[in-house]
Amino acid sequence: MSTTDDTIDVNREFTAHTADQQVWVRVLFTGRILGVQVEPAEMRRPGWQIAARIQACSDVAYLEGQVYHRKFIQSRGASEAAWDWMASDEDLAAARDRLSRL
Repeated sequence: MSTTDDTIDVNREFTAHTADQQVWVRVLFTGRILGVQVEPAEMRRPGWQIAARIQACSDVAYLEGQVYHRKFIQSRGASEAAWDWMASDEDLAAARDRLSRL
């Protein structure tokens, strides 16, 4: 998970893309969007559809980072109160399902 056993890799990046690979979003562990790539064929869609697909990719990449963080905290034996509010595998699965339907 990290460069050392007791710290989380805050420079880790997470990437998500649409099923047709026309939209890609790369997000830093902290949630900062590092990049968005929209392939030429995607530009034939209405703007609101492109935006929805970018947002769905961003959601998946962000939640992957949050689940990574949650699992790191859990692996260190933190109390449930430290991580129970964080995104879960179920949240990530729901975001992936939404993305797959776009």
